[in-house]
Amino acid sequence: MEGLALNLADVLTGLKEKGLKLTPQRQQILRVLLRAGGPLTAKEIGDALHRRFPNVGFGTVYRTLETLKEIGVLHEIIFPDGGKRFELSREHRHHLICLGCGRAVSFPCCPAECLGQITKLNPNFKIQEHSFTVFGYCGDCRKT
Repeated sequence: MEGLALNLADVLTGLKEKGLKLTPQRQQILRVLLRAGGPLTAKEIGDALHRRFPNVGFGTVYRTLETLKEIGVLHEIIFPDGGKRFELSREHRHHLICLGCGRAVSFPCCPAECLGQITKLNPNFKIQEHSFTVFGYCGDCRKT
């Protein structure tokens, strides 16, 4: 739990430095994301938030997620069907995502070793960010 508090404190400090208010709802959304084992949908985040703040509407959740994404605190993963999941941008990660059950598994290695070749072909292009998401079916979904 100590690691959670330190991470939350770092994120909250970052929000404060960007001029955002540290509302109880924002803090709880960040706690939910810090405790999550992987990326979550806005509905999953909202459902977890409603356990503590039953009167908060989903509009607040969506606006908060959009704000956190815009300032770089959240990373958004867009599924082929347009669905979205969110996770904290605390470290560089890539994902395997099951199209059947929606389970997302992060992996720390980066398949972008070829970025050097890409920049050689486009020398004036400065890469700011990249993401790598692999969509497929997990073993459980392939069995059904």
